[in-house]
Amino acid sequence: MALASRRFLAVVCFLATALAFNAPTSKVPPKPRKVARTNARAGAKAVRVSGGEAERRRLVRGYLSVAGGVCAHIMLGTMYCWGNYLSYVTPSLRFFDGVDRPGVTPDAVQVLPIMIVFQALALSLGAKLDKAWGARATTLIGCLVLIAGTWLSSYCTRLLPFILVYSVCGGAGAGIAYTAPMYAGGSWFPNSRGLINGLTLFGFGSGAFFFNKVATGLAQAGYAWDEMLRRLAGLYALVGVTGSLLVQRNPDFARPRAARLWSPSWWRANADGVGGAGFREAVRSRRLRALWLVGFLAFAPGHTVIGLYKRFGESDAAAVVNDDAFLSMVGGLSCVWGGLGRLAFGRLIDLYGFQRSWHATTLLQILNMLALPLTLHSRAAFLAVVCSCIFCLGGSNAMYVTVTPQLFGSRNAGEIFSVLFSAVALGSLFGARLAMACVPTVGWAGVFRVLAGLCSLNFFVLKLLRDVVAENRCGKSWAEAQPE
Repeated sequence: MALASRRFLAVVCFLATALAFNAPTSKVPPKPRKVARTNARAGAKAVRVSGGEAERRRLVRGYLSVAGGVCAHIMLGTMYCWGNYLSYVTPSLRFFDGVDRPGVTPDAVQVLPIMIVFQALALSLGAKLDKAWGARATTLIGCLVLIAGTWLSSYCTRLLPFILVYSVCGGAGAGIAYTAPMYAGGSWFPNSRGLINGLTLFGFGSGAFFFNKVATGLAQAGYAWDEMLRRLAGLYALVGVTGSLLVQRNPDFARPRAARLWSPSWWRANADGVGGAGFREAVRSRRLRALWLVGFLAFAPGHTVIGLYKRFGESDAAAVVNDDAFLSMVGGLSCVWGGLGRLAFGRLIDLYGFQRSWHATTLLQILNMLALPLTLHSRAAFLAVVCSCIFCLGGSNAMYVTVTPQLFGSRNAGEIFSVLFSAVALGSLFGARLAMACVPTVGWAGVFRVLAGLCSLNFFVLKLLRDVVAENRCGKSWAEAQPE
């Protein structure tokens, strides 16, 4: 009672003080000129306060949008968990005929490459949805499609229907929601788009780190494959839906929305419009063909490692790295390093340009491919090289997204990137097929040497790209800034 009485008295005193300060006084009214001066000063102060408050709110909305994009990409990045999940699938899902063959590279290694193919196919749909319905709705739709695919695939007992559900839905969902959060975040911070892309894609790389550990914990706790997938789908929903609801584009930098979602004018875009190239003209350009080849040669080695590192580590029964817990930890940590690569090179491309940054990742990836076959008998070396491979892959991903609007302008950057992303998909599929075909004959060392050769070709293609850009065959009105 005493405490309540004191609170009541405090409230009464507060109200009395407020009334006293607001009570009318008997002072003589001030002169009109003084009133005008006072009102002008008060108005200027109010404008300053309101302007500062608006800027603070704008920054908060921008930070929340970037954070939402990171969360959404954490969920989308679980597609790279397949290298770890492959160890826990039921035997009937390893080969198309349902018969398990121990010691043989399973057909299920194609799950991730097929997922990336459908991610590439769905990127253009994601760009159209972003224009028609906005970044938030596009991100939410993509996340829900991936979640549904994970849930429904838990009821599949053969590999072909599993791929049709898990790979198709998972890849399509990742493709729909891939670019919208990055372009939305970049609209709030237009001078740091490389950094925002890298930060968002850091979530994409980190997703496998978190969910690899979760999946391994569920498997070691005795959960069956189907129940494990359903529990993972529930966690995906928690992270992905929450992040999607935070994504929003800056209204001051919003793209003009399409009048109709399936309007033919999307394809027949005019290259002379403000903000960049038309879609058809960009697809036909030498610039795009050179950039596509740069991506293919860079992404094939990294995606081969991220999809098959565990199979490589288990290829030698006497190797010290042949331990499920250790290899799962390597997969998780490598994806964190992939996220760091996205963050680091997203910033480096802002500072030093595309050519220098891409040359750095190419040289480092060549060294990784040559060193990887020598690491089976050292856990520290195996961990370091695998993490370095995925670090380069993450950096290449961030730079690939950032250089697209630099070369073609921002007006149709999402649609143009959907074409370029096919290099990522085909590179991943090429690596998986290369391993299945060549491991029985030349071994893993031969596969990694071929991939190192592919990386080395990138130095010549990068020079070709630089020459094409210097010739400026595509028109000066395309690019906002030419990559150095």
